[in-house]
Amino acid sequence: MDYMPDYILIGKRIKACRLALNLTQETLAEAAGIGIQHMSKIENGHTKLSLPCLIALANALQTTVDHLLMDSVDISKPAIIHAAESIFSDCTPSEVFVMTQTVNILKQSLRERGLSDK
Repeated sequence: MDYMPDYILIGKRIKACRLALNLTQETLAEAAGIGIQHMSKIENGHTKLSLPCLIALANALQTTVDHLLMDSVDISKPAIIHAAESIFSDCTPSEVFVMTQTVNILKQSLRERGLSDK
């Protein structure tokens, strides 16, 4: 069993939260009490982050650590499904159809290339 967090995905989620709040990296770094270079490395997945740093970022981003780690925890599938539901919630039926077809193609491709956990 490999329990290493995917720091690239964590960084992408942190960046997405930051952008949703219209914050700069500098503003977020300052709010979390870390340096701007460290913030950049975190968002790009080039460094590991400590638990205190993760908590500080979650607080600064007005989110939860669960949200930031959702794809690093085995039982997080319901949270990921909920996130997908929120993406689909305001789509038209034709958008849902196209998006669903796209996801099915992506899933098949991931499995064919051995990139799936399944």
